Amino acid sequence: MKKVALTELDPRLQKQITSAEQQIKTNPQYAIEILTGILTRNPGCIEVRRCLRRAQKAVLGTKKGLFDGIVGTLTSGKIAKAVEADPVAAVLEAEAALAKKPTDANANRTLALAGLKLEFYELAAFAYEELALNDPKNVQHYIDLANAWIAGHEYDQALAAADMGLKVFPGNGDLQEAVRKASVSKTMRKGNWEDKGDFQSKLKDKDEALRLEQAARTVTDAATAGEQITILAEKISQQPDSLDLYRDIVRQFVATGDLDSAISWLQRGRLTTLGKADSSLERQENDLVVTRFEKVIKGLKDQIAANPQDTAAQAELAKQETELKDYRLKTAGDLVTRYPNDYSFRYEYGNLLLEVGRVDMAVQQLQYAQRNPKYRQPALFSIGKAFIASGKFDLAVEQLTVAKAEIQLMNDLKKDVIYELGHAYEKSGKMKEAVDEYKIIYMADSGFRDVSKKINDFYESQKGPSA
Repeated sequence: MKKVALTELDPRLQKQITSAEQQIKTNPQYAIEILTGILTRNPGCIEVRRCLRRAQKAVLGTKKGLFDGIVGTLTSGKIAKAVEADPVAAVLEAEAALAKKPTDANANRTLALAGLKLEFYELAAFAYEELALNDPKNVQHYIDLANAWIAGHEYDQALAAADMGLKVFPGNGDLQEAVRKASVSKTMRKGNWEDKGDFQSKLKDKDEALRLEQAARTVTDAATAGEQITILAEKISQQPDSLDLYRDIVRQFVATGDLDSAISWLQRGRLTTLGKADSSLERQENDLVVTRFEKVIKGLKDQIAANPQDTAAQAELAKQETELKDYRLKTAGDLVTRYPNDYSFRYEYGNLLLEVGRVDMAVQQLQYAQRNPKYRQPALFSIGKAFIASGKFDLAVEQLTVAKAEIQLMNDLKKDVIYELGHAYEKSGKMKEAVDEYKIIYMADSGFRDVSKKINDFYESQKGPSA
């Protein structure tokens, strides 16, 4: 079974999926019929499977059975045998069971094991996600989810899954081991060490191997972090050009909450040979400075909430908020100047310019950002907002209409785009066109922003005077 991305499907099927997704709240049975047919023909499309499960839950509910855990234990051997014999058939049988009960634990276990057997790790991860969602008090689901992502070499997803589990089960050894494995594997991949022979042979000594493993662990104990900082500082004095060591010590200072020291060591790391050429370090430094500003601002807000008459705190809050805004704008502009072909920097700078009302400059940066497919649609959305802000409503309609057509599924971005399109029509006096756009959102998500009020106000305005 081969993974199939949503964008690889026939455009007509993509439109059907969008239509079905819009109907989940209002007519989920219709959505089930459409999505089941598409999934039958395209079993490798996880997005379709995920959308179908939402529709099934809308019709059948999400309650667990009283004896689900007991039954799962009794039938685990049977599931494993079925998957071993014919994993594809096992997937079909699992889907048939989920069509009757979308929270069926055994069916999800079957999907997970079949995904692992087929080396379709995203399918396995999807099934474990469902198990964790349906039974969040079972730590094994989070462990299995993290390990499925590790098996599929999706290490960021594995770290996110393990972190989610550690929030519920802090200190769990298996989850911490998953963090370690994912972190080490991510580091190996980043350095292409897997292609260069034995991993351990590439490390200078056993102490360095221990450092890599320890640095990958989730540090929750400030004392442990302090010990690591002492060790790392000594190593840096011996290897002052090792960028990895600087990254490690910064991570430990962040774990202790000492952002000033983290920023200071990061700045030293940027002076190394490799650090001078690594734009990600500059972004990390900027993020840490912003986090420090936000921490101070939050403290001031808490102080004012406790004592609303504290004028000194109010003045300091206004000063810190202004400095944060100025800092973000300046650093984003500097990044664009130094890395003109990094369109993520252009996208961020354009949005910051838009926030402070520098519309023409914002549009210019966002137009550049469109060259990266990842930022094209969000950039079109921001350009549309910029044109609305400057009163160019016809240009806003043009940009937002393009964005609306390009976004296939009714996700949050598409709802934002359609809402702003309606806003642009409304501002230009075309109320009928505006309401037509708001209706699209209303049919899919009546709770989105104030769209319900807009629709109700429109229909009220259409009523004639009472007799």
